Amino acid sequence: MKKVISFFVVFVFVSFLFAEEEKSLDQTLEELSGQAAKEYVRPIVSAFGTNLNGGWFHKAPKSKFLNIDVEFAMVFMGTTFPDDAKDFNVEGDFRFTESQAEKYLTQDFAGTPELQNILIDGIINQDFTVGMSGPTIVGSAEDSIRIDFEGYDIQYISPYTGQDTTSTLGALAIPLPVTGLLEDASMLPLFTPQLAVGTLYGTKLAFRYLPPFDLGDELGEFNYWGIGIQHNPKAYIFFPVPIDVCLSFFTQQMDLGNYITAKASTFGLNVSKQFGLKMFNITPYAGLMYETSTMEFSYQYLISDDIDPMNINFELEGENNYRLTIGSSFKLGMFHLNADYNIGDYNSFTAGFGVAF
Repeated sequence: MKKVISFFVVFVFVSFLFAEEEKSLDQTLEELSGQAAKEYVRPIVSAFGTNLNGGWFHKAPKSKFLNIDVEFAMVFMGTTFPDDAKDFNVEGDFRFTESQAEKYLTQDFAGTPELQNILIDGIINQDFTVGMSGPTIVGSAEDSIRIDFEGYDIQYISPYTGQDTTSTLGALAIPLPVTGLLEDASMLPLFTPQLAVGTLYGTKLAFRYLPPFDLGDELGEFNYWGIGIQHNPKAYIFFPVPIDVCLSFFTQQMDLGNYITAKASTFGLNVSKQFGLKMFNITPYAGLMYETSTMEFSYQYLISDDIDPMNINFELEGENNYRLTIGSSFKLGMFHLNADYNIGDYNSFTAGFGVAF
């Protein structure tokens, strides 16, 4: 059963970002370097981190010294993309590949093949500060990223005279074959199994885990784990408090081979109030959480067949720092269902369905 769940969760995640359509994410990043790559993937860093930090709680633990409270659920998360996440416009470093330099020279510079090869070598062996604009990974599939190159005076030894020579390469807008991979996606989905065990002196633990899953030589091994704790201080408060209150902390990590590492943590205050009987009740809940998330990308950027690929590695932080959670949980017998909405820089919703003992 664990293997089936692991395969299904991994399949959804990988098929969303690495689908074998015209291009997958790993193939797309191989067309980008420098700031362009960072800005292209930035929206999914924030959305993915928001997803990971969601769905951990749907009630505060009871303030009892010892209480048997075991839940197993599938948690579904979905984070929506704001409109300003669809495209970007920045200035930064960019390294041209050989094919990109060839296209540039074909449009802007006339010369013999020998001279063009010299100029190409001069271009691909350095970084240029350029303007970069176009769709992010969740932008339009009808648009493409554009490099606005202001021009450059390139020095070289002339193959004709043997003298130092300077050629001026003019300003030019260079389109790249990179479009919105997820084609105006409105949200990023994710789901995971979760086990919660309590309660000891008002304390409850939560776990997320998937057995390692091999995705083949190209992508590597998928690993995911998470752990969290909730504590209700009413366990040692000797005056009545009308609602359950708890302090919470959750952290987790997801690895996809040597290609992507995602980390997320959140902590804050949760409150809930149960109405009804033990086996049939409704529990409104809310939370105010501080959260962090990072995503690290590692890939190879092929400049030329004659040059060893560049190993590119960068880490981005998610934009969400705070979230307000409002939701409700329903229990009927041993089954429970909960849903909530989360308000932050990236808004999201979560839902869980499972069994409780």
